[in-house]
Formats: sequence, structure tokens, C-alpha cells
Amino acid sequence: MDKLRLIISLITDFFIYGVAILLPKHPQVWVFGAWFGERYSDNSKAFFEYVSNSKKTQRAIWISKDKNIVKAVRTQGYESYYALSAPGIWFQLRSNYAFVCQALQDDLHAPCIGPKTKVVNLWHGLPLKKIMYDVFGDHAKKKNMKGLAIDFLSPYNKRRNDYLLATSIETQATLSKAFRVDQSRTLVTGFPRNDVFFSTDMQATTTQPYKCIYMPTFRGGMGSACDLFTAYNFDFQLFEKTLADHNIKLVLRMHPVNTPPEKLANMIKNSDTIVFDYSGDIFDTITEYDCMITDYSGAYFDFLLSGKPILFAPFDLKDYLEKERDLYYPYKEVTLEPYALSWPALISQLVELKENGPSSDYINKYEKLKNLFHAPVSQGSTPFSDALYNNLSEL
Repeated sequence: MDKLRLIISLITDFFIYGVAILLPKHPQVWVFGAWFGERYSDNSKAFFEYVSNSKKTQRAIWISKDKNIVKAVRTQGYESYYALSAPGIWFQLRSNYAFVCQALQDDLHAPCIGPKTKVVNLWHGLPLKKIMYDVFGDHAKKKNMKGLAIDFLSPYNKRRNDYLLATSIETQATLSKAFRVDQSRTLVTGFPRNDVFFSTDMQATTTQPYKCIYMPTFRGGMGSACDLFTAYNFDFQLFEKTLADHNIKLVLRMHPVNTPPEKLANMIKNSDTIVFDYSGDIFDTITEYDCMITDYSGAYFDFLLSGKPILFAPFDLKDYLEKERDLYYPYKEVTLEPYALSWPALISQLVELKENGPSSDYINKYEKLKNLFHAPVSQGSTPFSDALYNNLSEL
């Protein structure tokens, strides 16, 4: 039965792809998808809403593989369709541009996207860790006859990015190489999701708690457990009291592919001082934070645009480099000291930062990093979306 289902699926999608090749594209139809078609977030969401709200001539359509997301997007007043519905298939077939933040075959229904549709990979962050071809190289796996037949019947699943985004000349070189996309097609526009740092009031308040978000990078595979707490002396009761005494709120946001330790989640579920964040899109609230903590997550590159402090807690630096991935830069060259190698040290640094602020040396190094990873920003509340839209208009 599974084999029959696979054959039917391959033949159906092969036919759809044939239609996608032949069908003319509507110049004003732009389709958007994100995170395997299962989330409404990230650069795709930011640019989709920009196009929809700016009264551009394009018809922006959100495509999802989750009917609940389709309903939620429509509730906000936007146009959205289920990926395999009749209108969803139709608009993907007719799209002039397709925007994704993972990969075409993940975020949209790839058979509907013919070669005449321009695929723009907005991606989902600047990398500190090596990614894409810089990790797995160009070596193709040898396949048996079945594998070769499947490849022949699914040409739409070949990795394809007609255009890619970067945030500076430095990141253009890195991302172009990682994705095997020519630099001329790697557009230095900045990420649309980072418009929030210019469209939102960034002034800290003195009456509210000093809010800090902890955003570690991912470990292992999709859905894997990740405990960065017990082994590094996380004392919930002690830290909760210390933070409360200094009017600090610590928000823990694990990477979307990892799950937090169940014991820890149960322990802090009733706390107002240390909490987990499970929201769909962190960029809806990122500007509310006064400080970020991370280890190797590229999220800190985005947060540099806020001008707010970043603490680095590479608890497992040696093991991470040996077991997970190489980095694009020596860690010390693109991060800010002092490092916290345990939770007690980190909480101490956080309290010190809240009470006394960053040093002048820290601020100088911070600005150098920001200027390396972000090109000068134009005026306006949506500088990165403006730049991307203008670039696309000239293609």
C-alpha cells in the first residue's frame, strides 16, 4: 500500500510540475511560505506583511501546510491558502516569485513551482556555525535504481535558490559560498524581520523588570531533547530569588528544533521570574528585551541592531565544536567577553550588567561587530523590506 501511494504521489506531482513548466506566470502573484509550511514566522512573514500592508501592486499570498495557520492568517486580514487546496495549487503554479526561509521543497509544494518562477530564499538568520554546502559538501550519494527513478520523477526537489539575502558585504561572501549562489544573486538588503528594530520604540523602561532572553543554538536533530541546565549548575530556586531581588526577568527560549528538559519545564511553570517562551515568532517581541544571552546562535547578529547588550555563555564550547559543527570564525573574534561557562557565573554577570551597564571597551567592540555584519541602514521604519522590494523591482 505504501509503495502504491508513493507511485501515485510521484506521478501526480510529476504531472503538476509539467503544468508548472507550461503555465504562464502572473507578474503580480507572489507566494510565501516558512518553516516546512508549519509556521507563520520569520523573514517570510515579515516581508509578506510588508507587501500586503504597503499597498504594493503585487498580490501577496501565504501558503501553508497547516489549515489552522491558514485560518489564523486570514483572521488577520491577509490572503492565505492550504498548500494542497485547489486555490493553493493554482496560485503556486501561477506565481512570479516564491519566497521561503528554509527551502523550496520544505516551505511550499515544490511541484507547483516551475522554473519560470523566481525562488527567493530569505533564510532564517546569519550563521556563526557552518551551514549548507559548507557542512555536507558537494558529494552526491550513490543511489540504487529506485532512488534514481524517484529523482527522475521529482526534479522539483533539487535544491534551488534563484536569489538569496545577505546583510553586508561580509555576510554576502559567506552565504553565497554556503548556498552555492553567485554573489550577484545574493542581495545585500538586510533581513525583513529586522525591521522591528526600527519600527518599534527601543527605549528601556525603568518601572518594568529588566528582561533578558536566553536563546541557545540547536543541538542534535528535530525534536531532540536539549539540557543546557543541569550539567552547568542551574539552581532554579537560588536564581529565581537572585533575579527577583534585582527586578530581572529571565526568559528561556529553546531553538525550535529542540525541546526543553521536562523536569525543568515542570519546575518553573509557576514562576514569574524565570519562564519559557513558546511563541510562534520571537521577532514579535524581540524589541521588548533589554539583553540577550546566547552561545552559538546567529540570533545575536540580529540583536546587534538593537544596540542592547549581549552576554555569551558557551558552556560546552570544546564539546560543541568537536561533536556538532565548525564555526565560520574563531569564536573570540566575533563574540564579546567575558564569557560565562556556568549558570552561576552567567547570573552574576547578568546582575552586574543590569546594575552597572556595559563597559566602554565592550561598547566599542559591539559597534565594530555591528558594522561588520550589517551594512549602513537607510532611514525609515522598514529599511530592510524597502531595500529588498526595490532590489526585486529592478531584476
